[in-house]
Amino acid sequence: MQCKVMTYNIQSCNDFEEKRLGSQQKLSAYLREVDADVVVLNEVRDIPGNPLTEDQAGVIARELGWNYRFAKAIDLYDGSYGNAILSRHPINAFSVTPIPLKELEPGEEPARWREARCVLRAEVEINGETLVVFGSHFGLSAGEQKYAVEITGALLDAEKKPHVFMGDLNMEPDNPILAPIFARMKDTAVVMPEPKLSHISDNPTVKIDYVFASEGIRVLDADIPVSLISDHRPHWAIIEF
Repeated sequence: MQCKVMTYNIQSCNDFEEKRLGSQQKLSAYLREVDADVVVLNEVRDIPGNPLTEDQAGVIARELGWNYRFAKAIDLYDGSYGNAILSRHPINAFSVTPIPLKELEPGEEPARWREARCVLRAEVEINGETLVVFGSHFGLSAGEQKYAVEITGALLDAEKKPHVFMGDLNMEPDNPILAPIFARMKDTAVVMPEPKLSHISDNPTVKIDYVFASEGIRVLDADIPVSLISDHRPHWAIIEF
């Protein structure tokens, strides 16, 4: 079975070009153009009382006519903040594993933002076959990142079905903390003709967004295309499972 999967940190629907909240319609149009089957979104808000922040993933999904699930990581103001999955195909199972905020390690400098995270897991049915999708947005400090890799690694080890893991991991590929993920899965970016970077979108200097595929999945194509809707560029891959 062939499908296109994508990860996109949408910066809480802050329009990077226009410097204002409210990029939902732009994102919907872009996702329609990309024509992905499944998309993991990072930095998603669901804060009631303001149409710019309420149920952001749902607004995008309904515009597309897709299914979606929201994975809360933390409380934010009077609502929630976290990740989401959008799919043009049925989502038959969904769960969220918390990544609690850990104490700083001895000598570790605190990152600018420290917050609890989470890993979403969804079973997506694509023409009768099941693809398991994991998605997350890792923290900024080394201690948070190590703990996130530990929790995610345990989930990946327990998974028996074909699966992908996607998201903004806030680490570059040569970061040793990320090595256990590379050891477990295939980085779809290796099929690109040349390395591409994902952040910051108008002049990227680092690759911190990833699409990983489990063993047995064939990676047919991948790209990190130019897009200025968010401060991150999206990352997609075409896979066969």
